[in-house]
Amino acid sequence: MNLAELAIKLYNLGLIKIGQFILSSGIKSPFYIDLRELIGYPQLMKKVANLILREAKKKCSFEVLVGIATGGIPLVAYMSCIGEIPMAYVRREEKKYGTGKILEGFVSNRKVLLIDDVATTGRSLERAVNVIRDNDGLIEHAFVVIDREQGARERLKKMGVKLHSLLTVTDLFRILHKNSLISDEKYEEIMSYIDEYRRKIGEG
Repeated sequence: MNLAELAIKLYNLGLIKIGQFILSSGIKSPFYIDLRELIGYPQLMKKVANLILREAKKKCSFEVLVGIATGGIPLVAYMSCIGEIPMAYVRREEKKYGTGKILEGFVSNRKVLLIDDVATTGRSLERAVNVIRDNDGLIEHAFVVIDREQGARERLKKMGVKLHSLLTVTDLFRILHKNSLISDEKYEEIMSYIDEYRRKIGEG
């Protein structure tokens, strides 16, 4: 599967939605990317996991994969099994019982590749980077399936972490438009939205 085929498949399965949405960050958006639904398509999840492993190995070295709850955990589990690479994950919040951990797994003195499904502002990625470093993990790279291009890359760069993605939303919607899956009008609306955020990030 190549990236264009992936983009079209995600759209046809309804994991890329067009409309008006409010994101968890509070941002309004003319599209919504719901990759948590990938767990219902194990063959596709396996292909995505393989794509990330292949691309990540070209760009960096790593000894442990760390997923972010919730979308990053099943993805990391697939990658761990396929590549026979140790995994760990960052919880949404500390356990209220037992050891009270927020990080499950071992990252101390290991090169970490941080994984999530979608990057928007990068706040959850930033939090995970801090948790990994608090646990003596060595992290310089993060990987997502889709980067919404709304500040995550720049946020992580300030922390000395490079964000990689299979697709950016620019890539995604160019592919969908080229294949006549979205109208000219909707494509222009989405591109204007993305460009507006790029300007805001540049001004910041």
